[in-house]
Amino acid sequence: MLRHLIRPQAAHGRFFYYSLITYLVVGISGCANPPRSEKPPTSVARAMETRAFPGDLKSVLKASINSLQDMDYTIAVLNSDIGLITANRTTEHRKAALADEKPEGELTDGQKACIALGAVAVIAIIAAAIFGDDGDDDDRGRRGRSRPLFGGGHSNDDGPDGPRIYRYKVTINLTELSDGETNVRVSASGEVEQDGKILSTGGVHEPEFFQKFFAGMNQGLFLDQNLPVNN
Repeated sequence: MLRHLIRPQAAHGRFFYYSLITYLVVGISGCANPPRSEKPPTSVARAMETRAFPGDLKSVLKASINSLQDMDYTIAVLNSDIGLITANRTTEHRKAALADEKPEGELTDGQKACIALGAVAVIAIIAAAIFGDDGDDDDRGRRGRSRPLFGGGHSNDDGPDGPRIYRYKVTINLTELSDGETNVRVSASGEVEQDGKILSTGGVHEPEFFQKFFAGMNQGLFLDQNLPVNN
């Protein structure tokens, strides 16, 4: 029995055996995707996304724009009256992980792929066992002139062809405080697209992303305050 599962002799058995191997190799990539980051509690996210900077709304808004442009974002909406900025970026390189914001208990896409992979594997193994003994003797006489099932020929790869496209959107709200400071809150989201299909969407909650943005703001404010002004 075990021999027929590992080295089936009948044509039907070989077909299911090689189909199983191919499916496992292709499908393992769906299970091996790195886990998405988790969405932090609201209080933690707000603390990570918010900073207060010395200066009026106009100067801090300018520093926000400069930091976004340094990170290769394009300004889409700018309203200095209410302190609102939105900016976008499209790239073929992942800049930040998207948070898994599925409801608790709902399976992720990777988990669903693994379950489907396991179900098909079990069916293929059962089918190989059923057909493994069919025509054993006749098949032995033809093994010398049999052709490989997957050797040569044209590939029927239906996998994705194009690169993954990462789109990010950043929204900034500025509030001028009474003590000469301006509060800045940043929120970011993104989506991953391939061959015109949206693979995933979610918010950005990586501390490094916000640290880089706020560091750029600090640098911009420092330069504005210390560079000499030409008369």
